[in-house]
Amino acid sequence: MKGAVIRAVIFDLDGTLVESAGEIAAALARTFESLGLVPLGESVVKEMIGRGVRVLLERALAHAGASGVDVDDAVARFEAHYAAAIGTDASLFPGVSPGLGLLEAHGIPMAVVTNKPRYFTLQLLERLGVVRHFGAVIAGDDGHEKKPAPEMLLAAARALGVAPHDALMIGDSDNDTVAARRAGCPVWCVRHGYTEGRPAESLDCDRLVETVEEAARLLLAAGPLDPGRIHSR
Repeated sequence: MKGAVIRAVIFDLDGTLVESAGEIAAALARTFESLGLVPLGESVVKEMIGRGVRVLLERALAHAGASGVDVDDAVARFEAHYAAAIGTDASLFPGVSPGLGLLEAHGIPMAVVTNKPRYFTLQLLERLGVVRHFGAVIAGDDGHEKKPAPEMLLAAARALGVAPHDALMIGDSDNDTVAARRAGCPVWCVRHGYTEGRPAESLDCDRLVETVEEAARLLLAAGPLDPGRIHSR
């Protein structure tokens, strides 16, 4: 990675760009109610987000001790409830809109890489008014092995026309940092994300930032960056 420069930025979605835990928890609560189960609290659900819909349902059902529930049926119920409400209660985290605007204004290509299915991903980005910023969207049902495998990040780098070591990953969890390390991408993390119950300070990232806007300003102030010079907590 020595001598590489940051030529593009790849973002995680839930917990990094979008505060979506509330509406995910609400859709999961309706799913549980339809199955005769007691809904889980939002704080519990937040720690289960990040590895795709099926893993979310597997984790939630295991937490509830509902071992006899058909996971495929639960996933279908959740997706129906989520489709009816996606983007209605979600919001961009503070600093996301100005941060994306700064990067776009300076010609930095951007992508979103998420384990969320494509339909939900595009609905969310469109309803929050930020889909126009991204030259590529790599979603959980696009056929790539999901994060923390590196394939989705490698696909995003190809789509943006840069080498993986020239693409900065900005995420919020171990799911993102492991994928970035495996792909050969430098990686920063926001402090406010969905860390699957881990402290943000424990993540294996090159830098922690408060907001996407802070990340954008740091990148633009430094100009072309050698990832070896940006390691900072």
